[in-house]
Amino acid sequence: MQPFRFIQCGDLHLGTPFSYVKMDNPQVNQVVATSTYRSFERIVELAIVEGVDALFITGDVYNSADHNLAAQVQFVRLLRPLEEAQIPVYIVQGNHDPAESWQAHIAMPSNVHIFSDTEVERMPLMVGNVEIGGIYGISCGHGNERVSQVENFQKWDRDEFSIAMMHGTVGGVSAEHMTVNPCTQGALLDRGMDYWALGHIHKRSVVHQQPYVVYAGNPQGLHKKETGPKGCYLVQVASNGHCELTFKETNAVRFEHVDIPIDSLHTEAEMVEMIRHHKEMIRTKVAVPVLLDITLTGMGPMYRLCADEQVRQSWLVASQEDEAHRHQFVMPYEIRNASEPEMDLAIRLQGADVVGDYLRAFMTIGEGRQIIEERPEMKRLGPYQALLTDELIERALQRAKIEGAMRLAGESDED
Repeated sequence: MQPFRFIQCGDLHLGTPFSYVKMDNPQVNQVVATSTYRSFERIVELAIVEGVDALFITGDVYNSADHNLAAQVQFVRLLRPLEEAQIPVYIVQGNHDPAESWQAHIAMPSNVHIFSDTEVERMPLMVGNVEIGGIYGISCGHGNERVSQVENFQKWDRDEFSIAMMHGTVGGVSAEHMTVNPCTQGALLDRGMDYWALGHIHKRSVVHQQPYVVYAGNPQGLHKKETGPKGCYLVQVASNGHCELTFKETNAVRFEHVDIPIDSLHTEAEMVEMIRHHKEMIRTKVAVPVLLDITLTGMGPMYRLCADEQVRQSWLVASQEDEAHRHQFVMPYEIRNASEPEMDLAIRLQGADVVGDYLRAFMTIGEGRQIIEERPEMKRLGPYQALLTDELIERALQRAKIEGAMRLAGESDED
């Protein structure tokens, strides 16, 4: 078999807004607003520079819920250089851009094939004008996202190498993604394909080797939980069918998180310097702009300031101002408090005093969300209930526990 190379990417989510990181900084907002487009543009540039034989896009090019016609137009524009370079592009649609949501009047370049949502299609895998195998795929369409399509993949006997494309969930339910085209790893392996190019899960993962079952993840992080480098896989297939995968970072901006322990900090100036120090450490390691989420941890004399939201906001604003004119910014967008006072709650929990009684009683209150949802005030929130995330409730309960214990122990400076 003739060796060849291809790029696998997916979950582009072009034009997706990062509304919760809006800042009073036009430069940062511009980088964020164009990041999904820039990340795919880098994939196109990589495909041309590397001279790959094909580009595979495994769904969710954009978000149909946004009715983002502009994203579809921009996507076609970004594909044009691949048409000029004669690099074929194969696409399966995902649950966020199902077949029914695409605008039929937007003509795709001649090098692009979008797989049907009604049946598994086979396209010839061409290398140097020679057909060496097949490319199989099926798109998501309205109503079929929850039905497994794996059994409909049938490999041709004459294929020297076969690539299957699908947008779906392998190996059970993902806590962060709805279940789409559910199937087991064993079901995939039974189809006899040499390479499964999968989309839907935003974390890159080689689920299985020989045959390969691969999630490339998304090329641009979209949320603070999607930290670290994001990109695509450049895949080299040898004459014996062995695949060598190389991850290529393409994100235009990266989400990062850092914990800052307060144990050794005694003054506000030391806190400000510690935040600056962590930003510089990230800047030396990361070659793209960064959106930074900071959590204050540990215990120490700085707890009272750390627990004050207005104080944390002042630290955040000062740190953002330091990044205002940097091209490679490390821009904090949130400073959260998870620190504790110097009071050892574990020891006080065992005490035979009012503080121990309070902490033991606190442990019996049950799951926080259940308590809040049972309150009549909850019904009046209407759609704003969604803002009360489990994380937010847990943080509020933890703060209530600490504040109550400190007041009972006489260690609070509150009246």
